[in-house]
Amino acid sequence: MPQTPSTCPLDCPDACGIAVETDDAGRFVRLKGNPDHGWSRGVLCAKTSMYGEVIASPTRLTTPLVRDERDELVPASWDQALARIVERMRGVKGERVLAAWYAGNMGMVSRRFPLRAMHALGATFVDGGLCDNTATAGYECVLGAVIGPDLDSIVDADCVVLWGADVARTVQHLQPKLLKLAKAGVPIVAIDLYRTETIQALEKWGGKGFTIAPGSDAALALVLARLAFERGRADRAFLERECLGASEFEAHVRSTLDVADAARATGLEASAIEELARLLFAAQRPLLKTGVGWTRRRHGAMSMRAVCSLAAVLGVADRVHYESFASFGLAEDALERPDLRPNDSPAKLVRHVALGEELESGRYDAVFVWGHNPAVTCPDSSRVRRGLERDDVFVVVHEQFLTETAERADVVLPAATFVEVTDVFRSYGHRYMQFSRKACRAPGAARGNVQAFAAVARALGLRRETWDVTEESLCEELLAASSSRLSPADVERIRTGRPFKITPPTRAALGGWGTPSGNIELVSASAHAAGQPALATYVADRTDRERGAFWLVAAPSRYTHNSTFSHSPRHVALNGKPRLFLHPLDAASRNLRDGEFVRVSNARGALSLVLACTADMPRGLARVDGMPRSADVPEGVGINALVSPDVSDLGDGNVLYSTRVDVERAT
Repeated sequence: MPQTPSTCPLDCPDACGIAVETDDAGRFVRLKGNPDHGWSRGVLCAKTSMYGEVIASPTRLTTPLVRDERDELVPASWDQALARIVERMRGVKGERVLAAWYAGNMGMVSRRFPLRAMHALGATFVDGGLCDNTATAGYECVLGAVIGPDLDSIVDADCVVLWGADVARTVQHLQPKLLKLAKAGVPIVAIDLYRTETIQALEKWGGKGFTIAPGSDAALALVLARLAFERGRADRAFLERECLGASEFEAHVRSTLDVADAARATGLEASAIEELARLLFAAQRPLLKTGVGWTRRRHGAMSMRAVCSLAAVLGVADRVHYESFASFGLAEDALERPDLRPNDSPAKLVRHVALGEELESGRYDAVFVWGHNPAVTCPDSSRVRRGLERDDVFVVVHEQFLTETAERADVVLPAATFVEVTDVFRSYGHRYMQFSRKACRAPGAARGNVQAFAAVARALGLRRETWDVTEESLCEELLAASSSRLSPADVERIRTGRPFKITPPTRAALGGWGTPSGNIELVSASAHAAGQPALATYVADRTDRERGAFWLVAAPSRYTHNSTFSHSPRHVALNGKPRLFLHPLDAASRNLRDGEFVRVSNARGALSLVLACTADMPRGLARVDGMPRSADVPEGVGINALVSPDVSDLGDGNVLYSTRVDVERAT
């Protein structure tokens, strides 16, 4: 059967290589791993291996829907849907149009091209602060461009520290490399909030897990930096050559937290801190792999700054892997074309985490949504839903299924999946990119993002550049505009559809590390200008803004991914009923029993979940895996109904893990 190489479109650092198998008539058959992909090497995770159920689902949208006079969504033709959009957009000023987009499809063309029409309209954009803005801001504040080491080089590490990275659920293709290192006797440690699947695996392999108190990462990193200075393990030559503010940072950490202070803050025994220091200081080639979730706190960027500062003190700043997106530097503006804006004015950005407030503000007459299910994935999601339901806000959603967001739309446009379009993918976890060609036809009247938004742009009478395009022409535009990063030979290789591993920009090309000074900035003028301490400093998470006995942790799911697989029966069945995980003693103190329904609540909302008691959870922590479907919760809401729309210290990011809740028996 014919096979077309492609890339998994999920918002995941692994960006696995896929072979799309079709029959001779071009109909989808199944997905397989692509053995030619240098990172995933023919293996698909449990989520992606069943992605075919999404593609072939009988509940996919295959025709446009429009809201009728009875307030019901009814089938329509594309012409009818476009006519409704033109009618409702007549007289709407650009700044009163909100583009609410995100990462449902990580294809560069699929994500970015719709912004071309939005720019031409003069629309307002969300800033994308739901996931990694905080971590990025913290990393860039100290280490500049987010490149980090090639994760393939982990095989040469003599110590690995997984900081807030549950790789068993989020970077699964790293696990075989970790297992190989463990078998060779390389120490591997994981730092996290509870005994994750990664920690459980490491313990079997001879590694070790350190569970710390929520929000105490900076305390641990800074005391390790202090010990490095005190015990002669600081790389003073590196600090002198590469860093700005090394002496100030040394004085800072020597005068603040000691081991006893850090033990109180983190909940670790002093001996555990000493053990971690011993393992880290003995290494010549350590690799620090950080996750993203642990920075989704009020002081999340500060925590990342502290970990990056620790790496600089040890002289291994280039061995901190957070993400790898700056390795590519592709010309995304060629897809978006911000130059098409009326009067060439820059787009206004609004805080994504405050989308509910924005929608309720009365500042918008129309909202266009693609690659996004904000009624589920945004903080304060009940308020988001109310905003989408306003009679004076016209909502257009491009979607594959009738999601919680699509249910509240005025026009729903049926979307193609990644196997039904041509696109360019790049990872943010490794250094591979790929030109992925259309493998099969979309069902019914479903259209890819390019076709859909080109049709909208043409119907609205926007400039020709917004609609006289194809997926293939846009891919070529992107590659041509990226000539500073891709040679003609690179482009030819990429056009073959084979995975291509890019070489990151050199320090010379970046002007140093990519910070304002060009050096690693242990003292940051930009952080100070933003109202933050110039030096990484431990700040305990505030509880005065949150009421509740437990910190809430919305952890990665084993079987689902954001809300992508909510319409896949097998994924839903494997994930099981939505559960709340508590330590048995916390449950007993409230007279709660394993398996019963409990009510998880705070001032923003409540939802009822099945209680699961496990000693893998520390006291005072309540965990929910993934994003429970509204249909599976009696209250009809998801976990983000409990989450504050407040922003983090830098990057205006999500403060998901700074949420507190109470737990009681459901009535």
